Amino acid sequence: MQIKPKIPYLSLQKGSPRRQYLAVSVGNTNVSYSEGQTLCEQVGAGLATVLTDADYVALNTTAHQRGAPHHCGRVHMGATSSGNSNWVWRTGALLSTSWNYWHPGEPSRTEIACMRAIVQQDVPVTFTDFTCENTGIKCVLCDA
Repeated sequence: MQIKPKIPYLSLQKGSPRRQYLAVSVGNTNVSYSEGQTLCEQVGAGLATVLTDADYVALNTTAHQRGAPHHCGRVHMGATSSGNSNWVWRTGALLSTSWNYWHPGEPSRTEIACMRAIVQQDVPVTFTDFTCENTGIKCVLCDA
């Protein structure tokens, strides 16, 4: 099944050199983590990564602009854990143990997990872990 993304908002905010963020909504369709990655690939990108503080600022700008995915609440991001508390971005870069953008009490899973962002209007984006098969997500954040 091919998912056709609805892209009512395109935000290309610069973070790290050559990194741009794009919010993609799939309407009423729920997507899994792997389907989210496929959506990003369809628009020439990958699930979003936050490698630097500048990336985090750019991602927040994208997430909070007019028309951004506040209605989604949670969006897929480009990091996974093998269950040993080591998180790896889709680029292969390790997530630093001092990375401080987790939602309070996260990460909380001890098994294989994927990352999602919590996007709420006028609140800084935070991140949680969840089972990768979770399909209750209607938006993804991509970067290129």
